[in-house]
Amino acid sequence: MKLKAIKLWMVISLLCGFTSVKGQQHGLTVDAPAVVALDEAFRVVYTASGKTKEFNPPQISDFQVLAGPTTSTMSSTNIINGKRTHTYQESFTYILLAKGEGKFTIPAASVNIDGDTYTSKSVTIEVVKGGQSAESSSGNGVNGRDRYPTIGEKDIILSMTLSKDNVVKGEPVIATLKLLTRTNISGVEDIKFPSFNGFWSQEIEAPNNLEFVRETYNGEIYSAALLRKYMLLPQQTGELSIEPAEMICAVQVRSSAPSRSIFDDFFDNYQTLKKRIHTPKLKVTVRPLPSGAPASFTGGVGNYKLDVKLSRDSLSAHEAASLIVTVSGTGNLNLIEAPKVNFPPDFEVYDVKRSENISTTASGSSGSKRFEYPFIPRSSGTFEIEPIEFSYYNVNANKYMTIKSEPQSIGVARGAESAAPVISSGINKQSVKSLGDDIRYIETSAEHLDKGRTFAIASAGFWCGMGAVVCGFLAAAYILERSIARRQDVVGRRNRRAKKVAKARLKRGEEFLRQELYTAFYEELHKAILGYLSDKLMVPAGELNRDVIREKLLARGCTEELIAALEGVIDACEYARYAPSSGASAMESHYQEAMRIISEIES
Repeated sequence: MKLKAIKLWMVISLLCGFTSVKGQQHGLTVDAPAVVALDEAFRVVYTASGKTKEFNPPQISDFQVLAGPTTSTMSSTNIINGKRTHTYQESFTYILLAKGEGKFTIPAASVNIDGDTYTSKSVTIEVVKGGQSAESSSGNGVNGRDRYPTIGEKDIILSMTLSKDNVVKGEPVIATLKLLTRTNISGVEDIKFPSFNGFWSQEIEAPNNLEFVRETYNGEIYSAALLRKYMLLPQQTGELSIEPAEMICAVQVRSSAPSRSIFDDFFDNYQTLKKRIHTPKLKVTVRPLPSGAPASFTGGVGNYKLDVKLSRDSLSAHEAASLIVTVSGTGNLNLIEAPKVNFPPDFEVYDVKRSENISTTASGSSGSKRFEYPFIPRSSGTFEIEPIEFSYYNVNANKYMTIKSEPQSIGVARGAESAAPVISSGINKQSVKSLGDDIRYIETSAEHLDKGRTFAIASAGFWCGMGAVVCGFLAAAYILERSIARRQDVVGRRNRRAKKVAKARLKRGEEFLRQELYTAFYEELHKAILGYLSDKLMVPAGELNRDVIREKLLARGCTEELIAALEGVIDACEYARYAPSSGASAMESHYQEAMRIISEIES
């Protein structure tokens, strides 16, 4: 009996030994190299001992995050001398690339394990120029067999070139923005096009899709795609800066990390890396135009011709005609003002009408600008319109040049005094008074007067009639006043119709959504959002940018969250120009988000 009791005790003791678990000590450690090269990708690993409920990543601002955090887990159980030990680890790995030389500190990260918070140490990393660091071949460097794929500085380039960087005020400058690559780009995002403060700018080309062609850049061959081409007209003198354009490119690269399974030997292992690229900050020196500009200079810079003609070379008094002045050539045609014309004193002159036929190419703007001066002669005779002068600054000759027209002679016949003037070119003839109608012939003979008829002023019928006339006049005046007020309330009308117009545009976008027309949908969605913001915020479409939109929406009481959501939809629309289709679900999500944002702005 005693022997059985002893054996039972031994079995129980043995079983208890096998089930006893040594408690794991919790914590969070960080592993990172002390020194890295400027062009070297490296790994920073945070390791938590224990099962984490939440990982609070560090704020990484001095390094570019190529990948991460990627999560991996490891657990093990050991039995030593009948005692079982269980360990559990969870790792969070970042692949980083330095942005510049110097010493930089990555702040601490933290995790939550079993309701307790554990914090890592902060790490300081020195970034040196060129070559691989000594430490990178071991430890956490990502070189050799364990090298992580990277994107070289010369693999993807965002280039901005200028046709000229030293010009006079008003001289056209062509800015060309290109994407250059020696690797496979899978998509772009977060595109920010340059700002041109101090310039009048116009887009010349804006392709909907990226079309790559082989080009040479700095002596090396690249696949190049045009993003934007602009014509810039400097409006200020001095040194003007063109702020950088930037974007994030997603690249599929083949990993050279060691095989982790037998299948890695049979299948290529690709990873998606993202790289932010930007153009350098460019400067343009703008010289003032030389002093001594002629009186007829209206701001033209380039090379121009002048043509002057009359719509009619003979007419009668009180009839309308036009003097047509056409300026043609190459330069800053867009900014040229109407030349001054001296008409005879007997001519009544109306506002100038402007029209243009301008094409903008890599050499600048070329074409013609037409100015029409409507006039009405008030007396008969032969008149002469003085020669018209037009001055411009010729960049090639480096001097002002003046061109002059021939005088324009016009014969005006005696017209009917009572005839209402016929005015061409959209002038309202009812607004013109005939000089001959100011004084009419007064009949002095009393033969035509009927002495037998009198008019009773004091009669009731007279006063009733007068009352009706006055009431009718007041009603007409009130209706006219209301009509004018409604027409003048352009701002109010535009604001009120903003949502209606946006819904109409969104409805067209919805049709493209149903048809799964990816590019057409996002183009229509983009137009709808920007058109709505232009109408609602009272900002011309050409002046809309992120800063203006943010400022106006904040002034209207919109939240940061709403503005961030709006920017996200706009980014998606711009990203869709260059990226492959993201599918119907994403299109539907962006459509619903746009509807929600507009509704919240309206509320």
